Amino acid sequence: MMGVLSTGIAIAVGAFVLALVIGMTVRAVRAGPGRRLRAAFSPLMSSLEVHQELHTGQKGLQESVIETIQEQSTHPSRTDRDPTRN
Repeated sequence: MMGVLSTGIAIAVGAFVLALVIGMTVRAVRAGPGRRLRAAFSPLMSSLEVHQELHTGQKGLQESVIETIQEQSTHPSRTDRDPTRN
């Protein structure tokens, strides 16, 4: 009984990994030159970032970048001043 259960779990895990590999391969083939790795690994990296956000409670990289851009657009830095003014 235990051998059948572990074999079933191994088959399910193997099918899941195979589906991931096939999906990543299809995304890489369909992507344009120079963007293949990003296209292939983007969903995996995105899911890992969400996993990290849920476990640490901190913002992810994409959310932090968006927040920083919004802050910079409302509060320009000293280097963004008008060069004609002193």
